[in-house]
Amino acid sequence: MAHSHPHFSALFTTCLLASSLIARDAVAPVVDADLPPSKVSIIALGPRPARRYEMPSEYKNHHSSKSLNASSGGQAILLGAPKYSTPPAQLFYKLDENSKWARFNIRFNNQGILKKMPSLKTLDFFYSIPIDEGTKPALKISPLEPSSSTLIFLTPTGHQKSLWKNNPKFTTVPLTWSSTGGTRILLINTSRQLVNILFSDGRKLSLKSGSQTRIDLKDLPKKNKIMIVAKGGRDSKIALQESIRNLPRITKVYAFYNAAPMTNGGRTLGSFRAVYEIPN
Repeated sequence: MAHSHPHFSALFTTCLLASSLIARDAVAPVVDADLPPSKVSIIALGPRPARRYEMPSEYKNHHSSKSLNASSGGQAILLGAPKYSTPPAQLFYKLDENSKWARFNIRFNNQGILKKMPSLKTLDFFYSIPIDEGTKPALKISPLEPSSSTLIFLTPTGHQKSLWKNNPKFTTVPLTWSSTGGTRILLINTSRQLVNILFSDGRKLSLKSGSQTRIDLKDLPKKNKIMIVAKGGRDSKIALQESIRNLPRITKVYAFYNAAPMTNGGRTLGSFRAVYEIPN
């Protein structure tokens, strides 16, 4: 059964042109064989909660060793994350009224697989099942174009201990664009600050909050690779540093988001990275 996230139940609608989804299905749905499928990946970006530990009560109260053995031998126990400090872990959907419920997982600050979804069909997603007749979907995806691929980034809109209590903001990023050559780079800034980006060939880029851009790697140095360095305007520490090789039919995705310095090495800017094959 899914982890229930009741305050997320308000509707947020996306009009997508593509696909790339993350998940292990509870039941693999049947995709319309007459249409090429689309793909969708839904990825939550946001601060990671601090790890919390607690000593077993038996240990604190100097109780019997039998209870200690049942509680990690008296060692501190890692507690779960507080409610609303992390995004919901999964969604459920049906292809039609007669279908079984299918499930896919939402990855948190990590890449997920591109999942095939039916094209040209509106789909409603819910955080838990079964649902009542009047339950509103948590996410509604409008018809996807055949053979398209899209990333959807979710970012929290709450504050402090209730980051994910309200509807998240979503950013839609198509993976396909017209270009020739080898590696392509997608840069997405979902954070509230300016992201300064420097390439080893001298190119500089300032990525404003809420913006995204695409770069085709061409005319690389003899070593056939380039270094990318990114830093948030509010940070003294680098958020991202990576060497990129020019490989055929590869898309490198870098997304930046608001992070908690305590769980992000002192940085207020978090960085997500992923690699996808270029869709046909």
